[in-house]
Amino acid sequence: MTRRQRTRTVVLALAACAALFWGAIDIVGVPAHRLAVQLLWVSMGVVVVIGAAAAAGWALSRRRRGRLRE
Repeated sequence: MTRRQRTRTVVLALAACAALFWGAIDIVGVPAHRLAVQLLWVSMGVVVVIGAAAAAGWALSRRRRGRLRE
């Protein structure tokens, strides 16, 4: 994937998220503060899941390397 395609993908993803937030605030009537708090919690959850997956992958790779040396 070229740099231009990656940039376009990121810009389109951010625009889609902004449209969803705008719709939630303007159309549905969710207060912006509550939406920001929920975004913070979801972001923290994503970080935890990515961290757990990275730790599991690291542990599995160490275990596999140990078996290959024996």
